[in-house]
Amino acid sequence: MIAHVYKPRRKNAAGKSVPARLYRGRYRLDGDFSVKEVALGTPDKQTAEKKLSNIIKAKERERAGIIAPTAQREAAKTPLCDHLQDFLDDLKSLKRGKDYTDRLNTRVNRLLTECQWTFAQDISADSFGLWRTRQDGYSPKTLNDHLDAVRALLNWMIDRQRIVANPLARVKKVDTRGHQQQRRAFTKDEFIALLKAANPNRQLVYLTAAYTGLRKSELIGLVWGDIRFEADHAYIWARAVTTKDSKDAALPLHPQLADMLNETRPANASLDTAVFPKMRDISHAIRRDMARASIERIDAMGRKLDFHALRYTFATNLAVEGTSQRTTQELMRHSDPKLTAKVYTDPKHLPTFSAVKSLPWLSATNDGENGTHPQIAPQKSGTERLFLSHAVTTTTNDNASEPAGSEALGRDLSQSDLEKKWRPHGDSNPGSHRERVVS
Repeated sequence: MIAHVYKPRRKNAAGKSVPARLYRGRYRLDGDFSVKEVALGTPDKQTAEKKLSNIIKAKERERAGIIAPTAQREAAKTPLCDHLQDFLDDLKSLKRGKDYTDRLNTRVNRLLTECQWTFAQDISADSFGLWRTRQDGYSPKTLNDHLDAVRALLNWMIDRQRIVANPLARVKKVDTRGHQQQRRAFTKDEFIALLKAANPNRQLVYLTAAYTGLRKSELIGLVWGDIRFEADHAYIWARAVTTKDSKDAALPLHPQLADMLNETRPANASLDTAVFPKMRDISHAIRRDMARASIERIDAMGRKLDFHALRYTFATNLAVEGTSQRTTQELMRHSDPKLTAKVYTDPKHLPTFSAVKSLPWLSATNDGENGTHPQIAPQKSGTERLFLSHAVTTTTNDNASEPAGSEALGRDLSQSDLEKKWRPHGDSNPGSHRERVVS
């Protein structure tokens, strides 16, 4: 082992080498390959040697597992609120969204206050469990969100070597099955009533959400430079900085929606002017509009309608119109097709009755090909299929992975198909996608 103290020398203004005022120390423990230097902060040699000796003893005890490393000992004396602020600053440097960091900050601070956690050693599974048993007003999902938030902080502290283990790692989550509230898609009548109850500005917001599938945060970040009013191919360029998956995406615009957006664009709007500057209160505004329109926000089965339900409506209407699952997944920008088919597609909107009726009838009296009865023609649903008027349920089933039903099942759309797909509602063009049914 190597250990000694010294005063580094440096040249003064006259060019003469002179010793520094304070001592420094050098040491290398047995088994180490490099010599470490530490500032001792004292001009007295005996004091410097004592400080270096204490440092070496602490390092040897850390190596033997007798005491915790220095970083952990310092972290143990630091309040949890300071660790939380460091964590939030780190998340901001990683460009995590403000909504996410704000929610995490709120949830962790609530636990620190209500569980009386001041330092890391105060956190325990028992204290969290006691807090959870007292929360009668929180849903199972909300309780799990609080657990996830504080676990994220503790796991970050482990990565930074501030604590050895996560004291809440083995705490089980609350079972949300049968308790989590489900969304449903708007029916045709509900959506029309919503538009009639809203002012022109909110009408445009609702139409954009229902015909593009854009999320609330993405609509807030939408600027006029993102909308490309190209002839016959108008689209929204969703920038990676605004999207949930941090990827750029081109989203086709319905021709009538493109016209409405173009007509409402202010004459003095620049490319970076927000398209919807008053979006912050939209979650509360849609509740007020639904109340004015006498739309039931939560139905008898506990399914809810809110602003995000417009995104569900977009996916469901694509499926009803016969869009292939792969195309719907692309338009929804989902990485997992199961999310498109089983979560965002409302199965009760699908033409299941006409799909069954379209099957060829086979029976014991059939005698080969000549005796086979002709295929039953599908039920005609007409132009009312864009928004079905029946109440729906979001209960998932295995068949939801084929959302197109009998309407052009499994068929991928080309660019020309997309143009036909987004014709205005009620288009009577006999060549439109709405008139073609695969038997």
